[in-house]
Amino acid sequence: MEKDNKLTLYFVRHGETQYNVEKRMQGFCDSPLTEKGILQAKSVGRGLADIDFVAAYASDSQRVQDTAKYAIGDRNIPLKIDARFREMNFGVLESLVEEEIKSLYGNILETLFRSGLNLNLDASAPEGESFVQLFTRTEEVVKEIVANHALEGGNILIFSHGVTIGNYLLQLTNSRDFTIHDNCSVTVVRYHDGQTEIERVADTSFREKGSALINKSS
Repeated sequence: MEKDNKLTLYFVRHGETQYNVEKRMQGFCDSPLTEKGILQAKSVGRGLADIDFVAAYASDSQRVQDTAKYAIGDRNIPLKIDARFREMNFGVLESLVEEEIKSLYGNILETLFRSGLNLNLDASAPEGESFVQLFTRTEEVVKEIVANHALEGGNILIFSHGVTIGNYLLQLTNSRDFTIHDNCSVTVVRYHDGQTEIERVADTSFREKGSALINKSS
C-alpha cells in the first residue's frame, strides 16, 4: 500500500494575553498569557490529542512559544521556532489602546483593517509592515515546511497569531474579507499533489472539546 503523503497544517492562534484584555495593539510587542490564555492553550492541546503530529512550529514571540508548550504538553512532538510566523508589525501603533490611536492617528485602524473589496493589501501602520509584506514572509516559511515534509506527509502544528493566520488565508484564497481568529482557534489547511484545500477556518471546537474534557477530569 502506498503511503498517504497528504500534508495537513493546523494553524493555532495563541491564547489570551494581558494586552488582549487591555485591548492594546500587539504585533511585534509582547505580553504574557493570562490564566484564561493558559487554560485555552491546554484545552486546544487536549482537543487535538487524538491527532498524530509529526512536527510543530511556532512564532518566536513568547506568548506563542508558551501557547505551544502548554498545548503540546508531554507529547513527543519536536517544536521549531521561526520568527517568520511572528505577528504583523504595527509600527508606531504597538502597545497603544484604541483611544490613544484615535487621538494620535485618527481613523488609521478603520483604514488599515477595513473589510470587503476595498481592503488595501499595501496598507501599513507608520513604521510597520503591509499585508503584502506579512504574507510574503508567512508564505515563504509555509512553503519551506510543505517542501520539507512533502514526502512523509502527516499533520503539522503551527502556532502563530490572529492577523498572520488570517492574512495568509485571505491572500491564499484571493479574498478581501478578513476573518477574526479567536484565541486558540484552529485553522486547517491540507496540501496534496500541489493542491491546497482549506478544511477549517478559526474553528474553536478543538478548544471547546478540550475544555470540556479538562473540566470533566478535574
